[in-house]
Amino acid sequence: MKISKEQIKWYGRNFDNKGIRYFDFSNSGFEFCFKGTKASCKILSDPENWNKENYGVLGVYVSKLSNVRDYEGKSFWESFPEECSKKIILENKENNVVLYESEKEELVLIRVLKISEAAFGYAGFDFLEIDGKLVKKNYKKLEKTDNLKIEFIGDSITCGYGIEGIYMKDTFTTSQERSDKAYAFKTAKGLNAEFQCVSWSGIGLISKYVDASIDIPDTTITMPLLWPYTDKSASLRLGVEPEVWDESRFSPDIVVINLGTNDASFVRKEEGRRVLYVHNLRVLIESVHRRSPNAKICCCLGVMGQDLCSSVKEAVELFNKDFPAVKIKAVELPVQVDEDGIATDWHPSEKTHGKVAEIMVKELKELKEW
Repeated sequence: MKISKEQIKWYGRNFDNKGIRYFDFSNSGFEFCFKGTKASCKILSDPENWNKENYGVLGVYVSKLSNVRDYEGKSFWESFPEECSKKIILENKENNVVLYESEKEELVLIRVLKISEAAFGYAGFDFLEIDGKLVKKNYKKLEKTDNLKIEFIGDSITCGYGIEGIYMKDTFTTSQERSDKAYAFKTAKGLNAEFQCVSWSGIGLISKYVDASIDIPDTTITMPLLWPYTDKSASLRLGVEPEVWDESRFSPDIVVINLGTNDASFVRKEEGRRVLYVHNLRVLIESVHRRSPNAKICCCLGVMGQDLCSSVKEAVELFNKDFPAVKIKAVELPVQVDEDGIATDWHPSEKTHGKVAEIMVKELKELKEW
């Protein structure tokens, strides 16, 4: 029995092109529940554009249920497994993926999330096929005004870059990337919130990450050029004009901005560059506010370096002078420490992400009630 994209629940930003639904950003994906013996799907990707270290990667999460009531009316986080059942590496243009298989008929809830980022191999849903019966859910019932919605805008830290690798030992691959173990995912879980991520490794507001020997900014991609669109990167690879993201599809109550780690590689404490960073962050904050006027905003930075933390605070204060009614705060995060482990390319370990999430849960609870 074939199941179309319209029959299942979707998370994160996605867009349709020629009958395929593309979901690329970290933690975007879909879920469905069925009673049967097998579920498989066809996922398209673009491995020809990448070496094998940078293919797209999906995480599959399977929860066995005792009855249909365990599915109906439940939130995303209820019965969510601690670990994915399997990782799928999208190494072919057309990937026929077995999501679940059992000798006996069972009732299972399956979630499929993109755990690698949009900067590398994309994922396009063609169809789902099940041996059994699809269990339908009334998602409208879950759309209550008190369901917290969070949007995370960030860089490699938000993507969960290198979490399953070790600093000075491993070279980065998308297989090490675990957005489902990063602070954004853990923060949303801690708040029982719906969420989406717009994140890209190496990205900044005035420059991508640059080596100390380079004295000009790398502006091949910056967040102001990425964030307004549903999925600019995959759209351009497919040869279609990027669509502007429709905020009504996901209207956040809180927007978290975690940007500056890569900008710091270019700023290098030079005042002119620092002021430009402050300006660009101030402009992005206003863009977020104008798109989502009812959202509260949290700007955070620090886990990989605190050089620009005071500049984040300055940008927040400048914005708040012009928009005093908007609830906004700046949060300085503690720098990671060796005893918590260091992941690939000096990125935070899962333990560090957990500590950051604890801080962010507390800060966002306060912001929510503010």
